[in-house]
Amino acid sequence: MSVASVFINKAIFKVYNFRYPFTLVLGQTIFTLVLLIAMRNLRLIRTSKFQFSVFKRVFLLSFAFLLKLLLDMSALSVVNIPMYGVLKSSTTPFVLFLDYIMRDKRAAPRIQMAVYLTAGGGLIAGIGDLTFDFAGYILALSSAMATAAYVVIVGKLGEELQLDSFTLLLYNNCWSLPFSLLLVLVNGEAMALAQFPHLRERLFIFCFLLSCASAFVLNLATYLCTLVNDSLTTSIVGRTKSIIQGVGGLFAFNDVLINPTNLFGLLINSTGIGWYAYEKYLEGKRRMMSQAHKHGLLHGAETLSLTRDGSQLVLSPKAIMSSREHGSANNV
Repeated sequence: MSVASVFINKAIFKVYNFRYPFTLVLGQTIFTLVLLIAMRNLRLIRTSKFQFSVFKRVFLLSFAFLLKLLLDMSALSVVNIPMYGVLKSSTTPFVLFLDYIMRDKRAAPRIQMAVYLTAGGGLIAGIGDLTFDFAGYILALSSAMATAAYVVIVGKLGEELQLDSFTLLLYNNCWSLPFSLLLVLVNGEAMALAQFPHLRERLFIFCFLLSCASAFVLNLATYLCTLVNDSLTTSIVGRTKSIIQGVGGLFAFNDVLINPTNLFGLLINSTGIGWYAYEKYLEGKRRMMSQAHKHGLLHGAETLSLTRDGSQLVLSPKAIMSSREHGSANNV
């Protein structure tokens, strides 16, 4: 979904020369709110009862979310897709740092090395970028920092407030709506949009709505991934799409100049991503083995099972009985 969202947004900026990123953010916010309220009224989903004390705490998340979107759109309008993906790889080291500062979580040394290799590949690719745009790079790196803050806060609030994904998304967009509307008015985009030549073209309207829909699914997927896993995993999984995105972006819009340094950086970036995924796999396997060894023979190992409760995905304990206990149960 992230790959699709990037290409859809880039098409709007590149093909239609749409230079109104704040308007696109406002459209995505309105679309998400309308869809969530409609789905709740139709009882396709359910959300928690409104609590103002919880709503206030979501403000920081909404601020990071809105800042991330605005910087994303602004950077994507001037930076080519492969380099946009590579620069966004710096999100992961920022997540490592913020997880340690805000949540006192420290990743294993080998995972940290994989993360830094991913970021190093992005740095090398940036040095070899022949279409270098200083303002675009600053915007993309700033977006990476905002994205890191966003996913870490999602994990922190999910743990502390026990909010489900739909309620978190609803609160977030309720905060974002007035601020994104204010930005559109203050920036002058509302007046300029009236002169946009493609405003009433059906294909442009379709692409605009498609962008809004992709943003809804992507944000929901980000919440679910962070609540079920952790913020660092969400960040690195988000970076894996840069491989597909980078290859596709080389040929999509004819705005990329390829050279060996750039390709070498992309290769290192992809290697770091693959290494991280392998280390996380081993980490999870060791954890399960440890639990099984400690509890499996006598008490039964307990793992987490992802189940559906109505419209929600819920993590709940699932007991795994040992063969001795299973045999005893059958005898009884």
